[in-house]
Amino acid sequence: MFYGKTVTIPPISDGRYTIKSEILDSKSTVVSTTSHPFIIDTVGPTSDNFSVPWIPGYNMVVTGPRWELGQGQESAINLAIKNINDLSGFDKAIVQIIKPDGSIQSSYTMAYDDGSRAATAPITKGGGAIAKATWMPVSDADVEFRFRAFLYDKAGNVTQVPDQKFVFDSSAGEYELFAVADPNSSTSVVPGISSGYIKYSAGMTVNTNPVTLVYKIPKHNYRAYNKAGLSFGSLLTEDNSYVYIKQSTPVGTSFTIHNGYQYGGGNASYNVKLSSIAPKSPSIKSYSANFSTIGDFSAGTMKFTNIDLPGEYQSITVFVDPRDYVQSFYNLTQGYEVCTIEPGESSCTGPFSYAINKGNGYIAHYFIVRNQDKTLTSNQFEIRSIWNTDLIPKITGYDYKEENKSVLVYVTQPGNGNWRDVLMLSKLEILDTISNTVLLTGTKAAMSGEDYTYAFDLSAIPEGKYDLTFRATDTFNNSSQLPFRSLIIDNSPPSISFSYEGKPLLSESTVYGLENISVAVSDALSKSKISQMVLQGGPASDDVELGFTHNTDGSYTPLYPRLFPSLDEKTDKYTLVVKAIDDAGNESSKSIRFAYYPKNLIVLDKLNTLAVNKPLNLSSGEPLAVLKASQLRRNDGSLAKGVQTALITVRGDSAFPISVIGNLVSPGETKEIQIDLGSVGNDVVVPIFPGVSGVVGASGFIVEFPQLK
Repeated sequence: MFYGKTVTIPPISDGRYTIKSEILDSKSTVVSTTSHPFIIDTVGPTSDNFSVPWIPGYNMVVTGPRWELGQGQESAINLAIKNINDLSGFDKAIVQIIKPDGSIQSSYTMAYDDGSRAATAPITKGGGAIAKATWMPVSDADVEFRFRAFLYDKAGNVTQVPDQKFVFDSSAGEYELFAVADPNSSTSVVPGISSGYIKYSAGMTVNTNPVTLVYKIPKHNYRAYNKAGLSFGSLLTEDNSYVYIKQSTPVGTSFTIHNGYQYGGGNASYNVKLSSIAPKSPSIKSYSANFSTIGDFSAGTMKFTNIDLPGEYQSITVFVDPRDYVQSFYNLTQGYEVCTIEPGESSCTGPFSYAINKGNGYIAHYFIVRNQDKTLTSNQFEIRSIWNTDLIPKITGYDYKEENKSVLVYVTQPGNGNWRDVLMLSKLEILDTISNTVLLTGTKAAMSGEDYTYAFDLSAIPEGKYDLTFRATDTFNNSSQLPFRSLIIDNSPPSISFSYEGKPLLSESTVYGLENISVAVSDALSKSKISQMVLQGGPASDDVELGFTHNTDGSYTPLYPRLFPSLDEKTDKYTLVVKAIDDAGNESSKSIRFAYYPKNLIVLDKLNTLAVNKPLNLSSGEPLAVLKASQLRRNDGSLAKGVQTALITVRGDSAFPISVIGNLVSPGETKEIQIDLGSVGNDVVVPIFPGVSGVVGASGFIVEFPQLK
């Protein structure tokens, strides 16, 4: 029967509370107490307004009522909502881009970092790519959008973050490669200029090198008139609608068209062929630099780690296409000629000196090959040197949930995103300090500014005993550790074995006394114990749960009730079922079947009597039915004498109760009786008869002497 009561409480303010319930008995004594913690939360999350965690440059504006955004360079630009707080726990943040007409352009579920309490969404992809995030609009900064965000808590409350107006430039806009300079042309396609410019067509032949290209751009897409416009070359001329920009470049080399709010962004490709009278531009095929602690390398970006520093650049070699003129290999950054390449030759080696010490920093060295009068050049190449030995990741904490073996780990990476996203947290691992091996590599769950959250599922760790430590490593192989915990992963159930009189007990064996059975439980990793023993079968088809004792050697011995022996070895055998459990919750079960006989068992022939509940005697005066046994001896071999205590048990499937020495013993019942063996140790002679009259059938019983005196 269950009893419940409804309790009404007045409205209370938001907060954390505990309901304490007490159950009292009739004397007002507390017999049970339970506590139920709960939270009342009727208000949505609080937070700061929208922000961009770092100023991305390129004339972007990330303050004030109207932001101006673009694609920047290789480093990711993120939209952030910081300092999110909520009583019942933060659930999620969804940010939308709203069009001028109020409709939704797109939406994005922001990544939330619990360590920094900040939600972020990417504006640009980063990671070496200059590109917008997929959810950001395609725009030429000519449409005013709004960011709108909704913060949800675990109680179902919602807060709207104040809208933030912005324009976004992800498109280079309209422009056209329009004309090519030709000194021999007496006409011009460029308005306002009478001669020297012909119409550009792909694959055309030109007689000059460098070549001068002319681009036609709407005025609204030119940087001088619009921050979001294009910037490159120099102004040749303009009219009411267009500007004409000239860009001179050696044929075969490239230049950069800069879109608004970013590096590059425009398509600067062209397709012209040199005539036989025009000289060819220098062309670099490859290069190889030498660093004192590394040796030769040809990578455009070199990340120097702690083992590489201090060190210094020592020399550099360039490989080029041969030309019919002297080529000069030049260090633009440091301003000196490295070496020269004679006509018909294809390489040269010269000095390149720059020392790098421990610490952190970035420098780009630019190199070029040109002719002696500097009118023809190759494309320049860049060697970016980036080093970091002191901006080391720090593990700030973790949140472990035992119920599902999951853990969130919080890491701060100082300088995260530096040098165009080169410095970042590379990985977070769980190490076993016992074997010095990596067990798991975490999954990045969130990132906000310099703060990372990584997730681990410890259930994926193989079985074993471990001493766990977290290790955070950045992209320069700097690492730090934080001890976690000792852990035992045990997925295997305990093993169970049976012994009898110190030797293994085999199934279908014969057992004399269950007290001589011992059960051992073992587990390689966890503590284990027996949780249940059940005895089934026997002549009475018993099914009973047994008690058991824990022995000093760690084994277990069953405690058992009065058992009838296996008088028929085919049908009367017992099955002992043992269940065990270890500290990890793994369970096992094992059973064994055997014939059971008590020690010193005396089996009597069947006793036949009439179905009356009174003692009947033969004409000789002897009882009709009598329990007889020879003299009983104690453990030391002497005869048992005097009054002895015995226990008589009647089988549960017996047809009728039995009367013995004034005691009525019903089927399934055990009673204590007193038997007098006299002063000299007489034979056991006990009259026995049915306890009720008129019942035809059989009753089985057993008499046990627990201790002979």
